[in-house]
Parts: sequence; structure tokens; C-alpha cells
Amino acid sequence: SAASAKIMSFLKVIAQRTKIAIVCTIHQPSASVFEGFDDTLILSGGHIAYFGPAAQLAQHLKGVGRELPANANPAEYALDVVNADFTSKASVLEVLDAWPKHAPPVFLREPQQLGERGAVSGFVGQVLLLFKRHAVLTVREPMLYTARMVVIFAVTVFFCVVYLESRQLTQVQIMQKAFYVFWFVCVPVAFPVIAVYALNAEFVTVKKEVKDGMYGPMAYALANGLLQLPMMFAFGLCAMLPTYLILGWPWDTFLTTLALFSAHCWAFECIAQFFSLSANPLVGMLKYLNVWFISALFSGLVFRGRDVIWPLRLLYYCLPMKWFFGATAYSIMASSPPYEGTLACNSTGAGAVSYCPDEGFYCPSTEEDPFGLSCYGETGPQILDSLSKTYDAISSENTVLTDLIAILAIGVFFKVNYCVYLYASCTAGRMPNPPRQIKI
Repeated sequence: SAASAKIMSFLKVIAQRTKIAIVCTIHQPSASVFEGFDDTLILSGGHIAYFGPAAQLAQHLKGVGRELPANANPAEYALDVVNADFTSKASVLEVLDAWPKHAPPVFLREPQQLGERGAVSGFVGQVLLLFKRHAVLTVREPMLYTARMVVIFAVTVFFCVVYLESRQLTQVQIMQKAFYVFWFVCVPVAFPVIAVYALNAEFVTVKKEVKDGMYGPMAYALANGLLQLPMMFAFGLCAMLPTYLILGWPWDTFLTTLALFSAHCWAFECIAQFFSLSANPLVGMLKYLNVWFISALFSGLVFRGRDVIWPLRLLYYCLPMKWFFGATAYSIMASSPPYEGTLACNSTGAGAVSYCPDEGFYCPSTEEDPFGLSCYGETGPQILDSLSKTYDAISSENTVLTDLIAILAIGVFFKVNYCVYLYASCTAGRMPNPPRQIKI
């Protein structure tokens, strides 16, 4: 067929460019396919009928009294000659017996000692080669990073449009901004579940290549980790740019929030890597989603961590979202412009009130909030203090560095466990058992 002829032409080009031998097994090749072979081996009943250049097959058949008919396909005619279904067994045996007489002489070489094994690439060389290979795979396989960048950007724009009114510096919109921060924290790190499946398929290949001695498991882990870092910052830019442009977050906090977002993505990427080593990729994906959901549940917005009993309260501190949620809330609110809708308590002057909250301010009723219930403060620290009474992940104290270290520590924990399990999986093995003695 045309497809077979194209495949043969492709294999011939590969063999010539790479200077390697390609062995093919084929039945009833067409003339165009047969012309693609350099050498041909024809067997019948386990015996050699011909072994030599494909172009000389017709000449050999003529020499054994089986001249090729005009316009006949040499391959098909040769198979007819050596197949007892198309000719007599005596004729087939005659062709097989003729081969040793017409076969070219075989020159046996003296056995030689194998030379010393060439120098194996060092650890740095392996890392550089693997980094280059994975960079190419990242371009060719968009599921790992490129597709996630597009999805993160699209989802962020969607939530920005939904919470567009949170741009307003009013008391009613403070909680809306807090809810947007929650989605900003949770949603982008749900997508590494796709990477669990892709990394599991890659792990199968890596394990085979490591066992074949092509490179070490730690070289692979380091090369993969080096490629992850710029990708995490790229994820951050895809989420941060629409947020700052559409919702008007203060640009002086951009770099801080970018560092926090990238570290948060990296921590969940390490979690995805760890679960990608599961024997079944679907089980690994379910494990990741379970961790993601629990982390979102214990992020500090759904309920207060101090209200959870021990030892479940450990989940509040051992997962990344709580730390990222608090650090992001402080980053965007601490230096925020003043919010409208609050009045300082004044028991003697105009605007006096009969009751003054401990915070020293109150919020008069408005059309949006007739009872003045949405009252968090004018300045960033006042707002953070008010929110911290309900959400203890939020604080007016600057703990951004501590939160960043906690996020990185969680990522390092899963990365170390990933490397240990990867090394054990790639190097573990045992000698095959000797064949059992069968008593007759």
C-alpha cells in the first residue's frame, strides 16, 4: 500500500542519517516496499532460502532454476517458490538445498575483547541534557504547563469580572474582596491534577531509562525541578496581571504577591509530583484532589482553625493555603488606600453616637447597608483587625516572610519524599530466580 511504501522510505532515511541497522519482518511486500530493503532474508520451515542483497534476489533465483517471470514482483515470486502451498515440497527442498551451494562465503572473525566502556556523562552533564529534553517536551506537550497557563489566565479573568465591584473602596466590598482572594488562592492550584496523570506516564519511562543506566534518578529530579521554577512564575503572571489590571490591586505589592503565588504553586506542584508516583494515575489524581480540598477547607475562610479539635487542627498548619491566604490578605490590604463609610466616634461633637465600638469607629447606614453591619474600618490595619476576629488566618501583623517560609517548607517536605520514593522505585530490584528443576 501507499502507507507501507512511505513508512519504508521514512525508515530508510532514518537508517542513513543515524547510521543504524533497522530490521523489519514483513509478509508479501509490494514491489515498491521491497525496493526499500538493502538486504533480504527469506526463510522456509526454519531454513534459509536466500540471504543477501535484495537487488540480487532475482539473479539468485535464476541461478537455482527459478527464473523470475517478466514484470513479476521478486518478493511475491520468491515466497511462492519457497511455500509448499503453492508448489511441491520437493521443489521447495530443492531451493533450500541450493542455498548452501550458491551462498557467498562466510568469513568468521577472530573473537576480540570488547574495548573499555566510554566515559559516562557526569551528574552536571546529565542534568543539562535532561533539562534541555524537558524544555523541548514542555513545548511539544502543552498539558504540563502551557495549557495550565491559558486556563489560569481565563479563570482569573472570569473571577475578576464576577467580583468587579470589589474595586470600590467601600465597606460592603471588603468581604467581596476577601472572597475573591479565597478563589485566587484555591482555584489555580486545582489544575496540577492534570499534571499527576502526565507525570505518572513520564515516571514509567524514567524508571526504565534509569534502570538501563542512561542517567541517575536525582539528575532527573533536579532537571525537572529547575524547569518547574520559571513555570511557577509564569503561572503567577497569568493570575496576577488580570487581577491587578482589572481589580486595581496596589501595584507596590505586585512582586510580593507574585513571590507568594509562585511559592504556593510550587508547593502544590511538589504534592502533584509525589502523588504521580502512584501505581495507578487515577488513584494519584484522587489523592491530589483530596489534599487540595482539605487544604481549601482549612484555608482559614471556611472556619476558624482554633475551633477545630486536635489532631485535625494539624491540617490547618500543615497545608499551604492557610499561609498563602493570610499573607495575600495582608499584602493587598496593609497598604490599601482608605475605605469610605466609617466615622470616628465623637461623644461630644456633631455625629455623636450613644454607643461607640471598641475599634473607635462606626459605620452609618447607607442604601447598600441600611443597618451598617458591614463595618470593618477605614485603613488597612483596621480592616485586617476586624477580619481577624472571624478569620484567624488574617492578621494585621506582618507575617509575610513567615508565611512564605511555611509554604516553601511544605513544598520541600513533599519534594524530599518524592525524591526518596523516586530513587527507591528506580533502583529497587532483585535477581531473577533460577529455573526450577523439573523431575521427569
